[in-house]
Amino acid sequence: MLTALASLVRTVLYGWLVALHKLVQLLCQRAKQPKPPKRPEHRPTQSGCVKIDHPAFVRPDPLLYSQQYLIAQGLAVTWDNPDIALFQGGVPVSSSGLLPATTYEVRARIWNNSLEAPVVHMPVRLSYLDFGVGTQPIPVATVHVDVGVKGSATQPGVASFLWTTPATPGHYCLQVLLDPADDVERANNLGQENTDVVAAASPAVFKFTLRNNTRQSHRYHFEIDTYQIPARPSCDDTDRGKRLEAHRRTDYPVPDGFTVNITPSAPSLDPGDSAIITVAVVPPASFVGRQPINVNTFHERGFVGGVTLTCTKGI
Repeated sequence: MLTALASLVRTVLYGWLVALHKLVQLLCQRAKQPKPPKRPEHRPTQSGCVKIDHPAFVRPDPLLYSQQYLIAQGLAVTWDNPDIALFQGGVPVSSSGLLPATTYEVRARIWNNSLEAPVVHMPVRLSYLDFGVGTQPIPVATVHVDVGVKGSATQPGVASFLWTTPATPGHYCLQVLLDPADDVERANNLGQENTDVVAAASPAVFKFTLRNNTRQSHRYHFEIDTYQIPARPSCDDTDRGKRLEAHRRTDYPVPDGFTVNITPSAPSLDPGDSAIITVAVVPPASFVGRQPINVNTFHERGFVGGVTLTCTKGI
């Protein structure tokens, strides 16, 4: 009995001192250990958009032949768009010879420059305009397309529309706009088909509307070239610089013997105003065939738009 009582008193008086000593030793050991690296502090973003940078996140790059994008790269363009075609009864027809109040099928080829991300259920919008530059688009329809990755069997995709031309006779141009949810490059999403063909009766006379669709007054000028899309290069031709040089606008001047007059040559337009531009093309007497004339329009802030006019003789 006395032995147990003595043990209890010893524990109360000295046991806590031993436990405290062990605790101090343990804390000293922990203090000597290297500290783990501090995790970065995650703060809520102050922006509405958060950039996602992860290998699992891939982005599509839908595109079609876009004159605005190509001319911004210093390249020549044609307004006879290779990715926009019209059909009647399954037979291809020219956009320059359409009948009024007639239904045509418009097909647009859609490409994808991404090797990793397909284009899924992308809206493609068709509209038409009065023949010219800067005129207001009139919506026709919207369809949705899927396009596989670059090089796949599901590229290009095709957007097909039915379009009934206006009852009023005239010439109209078509616009195809891609409207993806995400895109690596949105500047190449708009393509136009804007052409006219006139037989040369010395001269061949074309007319189109130029409209100032901005909120500021502008003075316009025109630049002319005769570019056509050249033959597709061989698959063995891997020189990208050489391929690009084949599309420089400066390499396609008006041929010798041709005369091109534009009236007015430098119109000034207030916001919302428009002017009728007359282009007279006089070929040499010996000319036979087809000669495209690209009329590209600029103002002091840059490129505005253009049309492709084709002069024919002896066809």
